[in-house]
Amino acid sequence: MNKFIIYKILAVIISIIAVLIIFNIKVPLFEKIANTVNDSKFKIRKFIGVEHKPDKRVVIVDIDEESINRIGRWPWDRKKIAELIEKLNMAGVVGLDIVFSEPSNRESDNILAETIMNNNNVILGYFFRDTATEDIDGENFEKIAEFSIFRVKMESKSTHIREFNYIESNIPEINESALASAFFSIEPDVDGLYRNYPLGYLYKGVLLPPMGIQLLRFYLNKDIEVILNEKGFKEFRLGNILLKDRNYLRLNYYDNVEYVSAYSILSGKVKPEYFKDKIVIVGITEVGVFDLRPTPIDPVTPGVSLHYTLVSNILKSDYLSDKKLLDIVIIVILPFIALGIAFVKRIYIRVFLYIIVASIVIALSNFLFAFKYIWLSEFYHLTSLFLSAIILEAILFLITDQKSAMIKKAFSTYVSPEVVEIMLKDPDKLKLGGENREITVIFTDIRGFTTLSEKLKSEEVVYMLNQLNTPLTNIIIENGGMLDKYIGDAIMAIFNAPVDIDRHPDRACRSALAMYQTVEKLSEKFQSEGLPPVKIGIGVNTGEATVGNIGSDVRFDYTAIGDCVNLSSRLESLNKYYKTHIIVSETTKSKLSEPFLMRQIDKVVVKGKTEPVGIYELLQDNEKNKAMVKDFEIAYGEYLSGNFEVAKEKFKNLLEIYSDGLSEVYLKRCEELMKSDIDKSSWNGVYIAKEK
Repeated sequence: MNKFIIYKILAVIISIIAVLIIFNIKVPLFEKIANTVNDSKFKIRKFIGVEHKPDKRVVIVDIDEESINRIGRWPWDRKKIAELIEKLNMAGVVGLDIVFSEPSNRESDNILAETIMNNNNVILGYFFRDTATEDIDGENFEKIAEFSIFRVKMESKSTHIREFNYIESNIPEINESALASAFFSIEPDVDGLYRNYPLGYLYKGVLLPPMGIQLLRFYLNKDIEVILNEKGFKEFRLGNILLKDRNYLRLNYYDNVEYVSAYSILSGKVKPEYFKDKIVIVGITEVGVFDLRPTPIDPVTPGVSLHYTLVSNILKSDYLSDKKLLDIVIIVILPFIALGIAFVKRIYIRVFLYIIVASIVIALSNFLFAFKYIWLSEFYHLTSLFLSAIILEAILFLITDQKSAMIKKAFSTYVSPEVVEIMLKDPDKLKLGGENREITVIFTDIRGFTTLSEKLKSEEVVYMLNQLNTPLTNIIIENGGMLDKYIGDAIMAIFNAPVDIDRHPDRACRSALAMYQTVEKLSEKFQSEGLPPVKIGIGVNTGEATVGNIGSDVRFDYTAIGDCVNLSSRLESLNKYYKTHIIVSETTKSKLSEPFLMRQIDKVVVKGKTEPVGIYELLQDNEKNKAMVKDFEIAYGEYLSGNFEVAKEKFKNLLEIYSDGLSEVYLKRCEELMKSDIDKSSWNGVYIAKEK
């Protein structure tokens, strides 16, 4: 197979993986862009003339500008609110997107409470707080808890449902008069827009329903039954309505919402009969009084309309369904379509085809939204298409330019002066081929640098890498090693290639110790400059490998391959598990001539091997480390003998005295082994069945 075809296939795979990662982990930056792109579906639906009408059984009674101007500034006397509620006595159920959290005058409060009780159709609202100086009292909460979701089946010990710490509720006399209560707290997405409506939130372990769900519960006269798992709502059932695997319902907003002015009701213009058997939601829409809720269709949407939309969506079954699997299928397919387009020779035809495919993606997404109420994230579809197209086009550009750049690129990969000198003396060395020789390989990696770099500015990341790589590279070269390559924040170095050097295992170990000390000093420097600290992990291994110019006729590197190299990389990774900094293989240890301070870490079976390999930690030779190694060897001996209880205590002492991370690992391991039914007669000290 042509090498460039392989590159194209790899480009497609990389594009797919990259987009699937950002799609699944919901990176805030990409989510904001995706939401903006995806929200255009509402405007497109309206533009093409597809009407999306709400259910006529749902009405908003709004305290609007006319009501405020005619009756007086808000808040009104609660007698006036009682008068309004009394005129809604024929409604099936009334939800108040208003909270009466403070007493007014006793007479007005009593009249409002009595009216709510007489109507027997009013659901009061309350809201949650994350922080507050005062919480709801127990007696008042008992009334709210009576109308919680109590038919709950738990499939896990915990659940990923939002839990709040405080409730701001109505005063007790009004709260006790209501048919029920429900919260009207709704959380925005990462960009501040409201797209999703919760099915329930937790307060002190009690599952409480939102206003829209509670209205439907009493209007339909059906109770709520839920099954919860660790992710949240596995099933949410309200009568014949069944929702699965979602904690929120994506709102399908309407273009025309029916508002009835409170003044038109109080003045008698709209008769009580108009609301007969309807769901009525009372809220405030006057600018300067109500809370603005920006939504995909309007940046100043009244909060009350969110409850209205939810209720109508469920009654009409026109709420939006996320089809994550379909999203993933499209994300995977589009790069392969781009791959097919990449074989077209003329670039203007390729660009035209890319545009056609993108147009089809957008049309399909909008069709499913407008007519099937299916919500697809076309931003990620288009990202998948164009990312793969850009990479494929870059490869095509490189193919046309690769001949002129071949020699320059070949030499630029050799950072060791020794290698460059050899190649200049004998250009034939640039041909493919190599030799088998014993080498010692070092792998280093800056711990958590990828996560760390996401929190830094790009110039700070470059500065830190330059500050680290320069002295670390110098240490390698000063000890006779060859810098093989930088791999992001990692380094691979080879000792005893391309020329022979004496005692190469010792040189590698000296380099590892010096690199660790250098990083420790640089970490202190970074902290003094307001940057985060860094730690390094190092793996050292000695063995036979194939060394030479490895690659192809047009692109190759002077490097080493083989099990020796792979094991060095795996040893570096094992530092994370054992909480160490430098791990050396038993092969390297056996070939050392200098008295380095080491302790055996474990016997492990690494990936690709069947026999256990002894691994050792290389430490700075000082009195503290000598004492720690001596005590550790005693504890480790008890561990190897199967005396786990004795070993546990000794490792515990090591952890307390030296804050030794490796002892912490063995302390936990001893506890696990003590709980197991391991046969001590067959115990050989090999605990790890595979590479950690």
